[in-house]
Amino acid sequence: MHTPLRRSLTAALAVLALSAGALTSAAGAERPARDAAPPTAAAAAAHTAVHTVGHDDTALTIDGKRLNIWSGEFHYWRLPSPDAWRDVLQKMKAGGFNAASIYFDWDFHSPKPGVYDFKGIRDVDKLLDIAQEAGIYVIARPGPYINAETDGGGFPGWLTQQKGKARTTAPDYLAAADEWLSKIDPIIARHQLTNGTGSVIAYQVENEYYQDTPDGHAYIQHLVDKAHADGITVPLTGNHNGVFAKELDIDGHDSYPQGFTCSTPDKWSGLPDLSGAKKAGQPLFLAEFQGGSFDPWGGSGFDKCRQLTDGDFEKASYENNIASGATMQNFYMAYGGTSWGWLPSPGAVYSSYDYGAPIQEDRQLSEKYLTDKRLGYLVQSLAPLTKTGPLAAAAPENSAVQRRDRRNPDDGTTITVVRHKDVNNKAKDTTHLALGGYPSVPQEPGTALTVDGRDSKLLVSDYAMDHQQLRYSTSELMTHGTFGRRDVALLYGRHGQDGETVLRYAAKPDVRVTGGTVKQSWDPATGDLRLDYRHDGLAKVLITPPGAKTPLLLLLADDATADTYWRLDTPQGPVLANGPELLRTSAYANGVLRLTGDTGKASKLNVITGTPATSVSWNGKPARGALDTTGAALAGPKPVALPKLGTWKYQRETPEAQPGFDDAAWRAADRQTPAADDYGFHAGSVWYRGHFSAAGTESAVQVNASTGRAGSYLAWLNGTYLGSSDSATHTFTVPPGTLKPGKDNVLAVLAADMAHEQDGGVNDSHKQPRGLTSVRLVGSARQIGWRIQGALGGENLVDPVRGPLNTGGLYGERQGMHLPGYPDTTWPDVSLPDTRKGAPGVSWYRTGFDLRLPKDQDVPMGLTFADDKAKNYRALVYVNGWMVGLYINDLGPQTSFPVQPGMLRTDGHNTVAIAVIGEDTAGDGLGRVSLEEYGNHTTPLRYGDIASPGWSAAVNHDPKATADVRITAPDSVGRGGTGTVTAAFTPRATTARDASLALRLPDGWKADTAVRRPLGDVRAGRTVTRTWQVTAPAGPQPWSAVLSAAARYSGRGSAAAAVSVASPPPAPGAGKHDLSALDFTATNGWGPVERDSSNGEEAAGDGRPMSVAGTAYAKGLGTNADSDITAYLGGACTRFTASAGVDDETDGGGSVTFTVLADGKQVATTPVLKGKQKAVALDADVTGAQVVDLVVGDGGDGNGLDHGDWGAASVSCTG
Repeated sequence: MHTPLRRSLTAALAVLALSAGALTSAAGAERPARDAAPPTAAAAAAHTAVHTVGHDDTALTIDGKRLNIWSGEFHYWRLPSPDAWRDVLQKMKAGGFNAASIYFDWDFHSPKPGVYDFKGIRDVDKLLDIAQEAGIYVIARPGPYINAETDGGGFPGWLTQQKGKARTTAPDYLAAADEWLSKIDPIIARHQLTNGTGSVIAYQVENEYYQDTPDGHAYIQHLVDKAHADGITVPLTGNHNGVFAKELDIDGHDSYPQGFTCSTPDKWSGLPDLSGAKKAGQPLFLAEFQGGSFDPWGGSGFDKCRQLTDGDFEKASYENNIASGATMQNFYMAYGGTSWGWLPSPGAVYSSYDYGAPIQEDRQLSEKYLTDKRLGYLVQSLAPLTKTGPLAAAAPENSAVQRRDRRNPDDGTTITVVRHKDVNNKAKDTTHLALGGYPSVPQEPGTALTVDGRDSKLLVSDYAMDHQQLRYSTSELMTHGTFGRRDVALLYGRHGQDGETVLRYAAKPDVRVTGGTVKQSWDPATGDLRLDYRHDGLAKVLITPPGAKTPLLLLLADDATADTYWRLDTPQGPVLANGPELLRTSAYANGVLRLTGDTGKASKLNVITGTPATSVSWNGKPARGALDTTGAALAGPKPVALPKLGTWKYQRETPEAQPGFDDAAWRAADRQTPAADDYGFHAGSVWYRGHFSAAGTESAVQVNASTGRAGSYLAWLNGTYLGSSDSATHTFTVPPGTLKPGKDNVLAVLAADMAHEQDGGVNDSHKQPRGLTSVRLVGSARQIGWRIQGALGGENLVDPVRGPLNTGGLYGERQGMHLPGYPDTTWPDVSLPDTRKGAPGVSWYRTGFDLRLPKDQDVPMGLTFADDKAKNYRALVYVNGWMVGLYINDLGPQTSFPVQPGMLRTDGHNTVAIAVIGEDTAGDGLGRVSLEEYGNHTTPLRYGDIASPGWSAAVNHDPKATADVRITAPDSVGRGGTGTVTAAFTPRATTARDASLALRLPDGWKADTAVRRPLGDVRAGRTVTRTWQVTAPAGPQPWSAVLSAAARYSGRGSAAAAVSVASPPPAPGAGKHDLSALDFTATNGWGPVERDSSNGEEAAGDGRPMSVAGTAYAKGLGTNADSDITAYLGGACTRFTASAGVDDETDGGGSVTFTVLADGKQVATTPVLKGKQKAVALDADVTGAQVVDLVVGDGGDGNGLDHGDWGAASVSCTG
């Protein structure tokens, strides 16, 4: 048995230690929601207690009492409004959840090493206060890695620059992880229940980590030790499927039985029996159980995902988990929210993270929420559920139906879960079963227990229900409690189905049916009172035992009626209300029961309470009649009329594509790759401008880029548009007359990058580059010097309020065209849809609208797009400076973008700015955009605007260059050879004092003199040069080396330039050569490319002997899409051959394409090939080619299991 952790507390929330059978709200929740605030110091001093949080073999315990954890996942960073955090957490509490599992997103808080922000929308102190006030326990999950379909899986962009492997004991990674934990852990620790200052009851170490290796265990132990050192005293948990049961107090299990294919929502997988996931001495904790599904770019949409995981799925699955013994369940997600800005990890999701969750992205309640509420109320009412064991029972009389039973060994309480054996059986069947000591239930002639399709029922028997003895019921128990001098129980069932409830009494009770039709039978021999009825609306039965025994008010409802009931608990006792759309808070003050909540239409409020109340108030106003059978009339919301988005302002940009654009202030691409993260640009679009002296023989440009799924890139040469691509490798033809031989030529590339990949496989996939990876001119050996520009300021944020993931590097973003207040009055007017034929590139549309919504109404709304899907463009959607989403017209599926509270100004002016990136000659004309109302509700909450900066001429502009640096070098330096490098420095407007030039060389290169050379004072307009003789290393090295020169001068001035120098390996000699024996460079979608083996896992050398459809290959290359292998041929080879297919290690999984490029020209390709298909023989003419590229692409369904083999890959050469 786990030893409980004991701490002396001073707490305003001692009452938050929930008993196993009741819900207790925090003190702050007793006030109307709009007035909720953290407890005062005086209140804290008034409550002193000692709490323990621990566990035994069956359940989590608080103060030694077992507690059934019914939790939902909530991501605060996807709802950037503290006021809206309160909304969602109150909805979770009202919906039966007693806990929230919360990831803490490192990426969201840290734009650069050592810099952390916990203010405003990142104020997690406030978040945890709000959870405490809402009466919600918290399972804190700070990672360091969180996955979550978010940018980098929660790793900040700057972590891509580390050499050490993430999620291991690599020293640089551990130092960075410790830095994060040293910031977030103390905040979590301040809110622990064991400290008496919050409601955190558990702390998860890492996330979905399955590395059962010595290093894996050492890594987890390091994090455990770090948590303890940072003051974490609550139980440490995991979702590692038991791999770290020894290191952690409770290592939970993740399960998503439906998978993530929402396109076939009516097809169910089997429901797993997870009882085997329980570890000895620990309760069965389902740390993540499916509550929805993510949906990828081009997917089916989240409505389909909600259908896939609908209320029937929830009921069947969650009751099945209870029947497996789970007493800790966390459902992923309860509320998903919006992946605004560049939050969404592109391999999994788009801007919406609705997830098909019970609470929709726009914060409205779905039918799933009502299912969760019914079950959540049950598990918190039925205390014996926290300690049960499996019970053998007679099978139902109908063989199509199954049952699973569990019994509490202490008091005999029994639960029985009944459903069809086949989860896809949609028949309506009836049956009888032995229950509560009776051999055939229901007993009433002509009645039966109905199992309709995928329905599941959780039946309770032999239960001491408050002061009553429940023998059994074929209705399902929703909630019960003692309300003053009587007990109240709410049971429910499907409309029109039979119900039967049997209660046992010592003597015949008085039974009065005060509503509906209920037949009663009394058996004096057993003392059993049997009630038979049909679920139809609401039946009420008042049962009064003889003597001074406690009476029972039995409420027998159908599902729809049960859904109108809400239960909240106060220190004075429980409150049961029905009628409104939502009950948020309940509290007693001076004899008045004060309720707050929402309505979506006019309704009646009826309240059952055990504590005498003179009156009831609703949202601060009297609710007369609420304590009577007549009920109190509650008003619905007033209709609102949303404005039309009429005239728009239009401006075309893309000056970066023009050869005369001044890029001198841009960052020189002086690293060994041009990848954006290497230069501090971690989000959004990135511009590249490459300068080269054309030979005049260049026929094409081969671009290798990594922009992420649904990303793309556009290219211009000397202002002429070359085209766009979303492929990892693309060759653009140079149009005649475009080149300027012997002069400066400019290749401009706009990389429309997506966010970073996740690192779920512990293979550093979050480091997969974004932007360009390499560019080669076809037809000449001339090299390119690159400059790069991303988001204004890079890691040094110019807008810390919106943070590092809100904008990228478009010209308009850098100039602030997305912000309120940008001066657009001189822009021409247009109306939408804009049918004018534009040109490829970037255009901006801006408009505004005013809102004056009633202050006591919550009106979720968003922007909806409609256009011809044949048009190839993407649009960055900004509202009041916040990027609320990315719309890709020809891909989808998202067409409507909710604007979350705080981003939207409900009592003022709103600015809409849309940046359209047109990718083909159809142009960039934007389709129809409208403001759409999603719902309308009265509410006690108020949503304040998020204070965020508007446009500023002083801030929103590109920096000006004060000097120019140019560098020239040979196009090629042989391995071990030498060459002359010259750098030139020219100040622009003023004299550069104490100037110097420094040459930066790659590893292994040497210069004949000091790399830093003084220049002295250099007057404006004068050019000073310095020259070096450089020597390349003789051994193996990258094929291309980047040399750069940087100038420094007084006033912290600086300027730099870079150039590439080719240093290829020797060409193959005459004969036939295995590609696996040659020197090559490669990118790969999973781990490294393997020589003479399959791709295997993420480590080098972990592949297996290659085989495709049973045919073995001793030689070849093993890859995982997306992959590009570049081999240097030097014009010496004529023929390439290989057998291409999916390796057998995928067991039939995977779908890939294979393409062979010779100097960027496609010379062979395959259709989509899938697992177990025979290999396709490739035979390509590569005569005269300098390089050959072997490209493996995914088959359009992501790159999971896409292990592509180039079996027996070889080239034949003449030498």
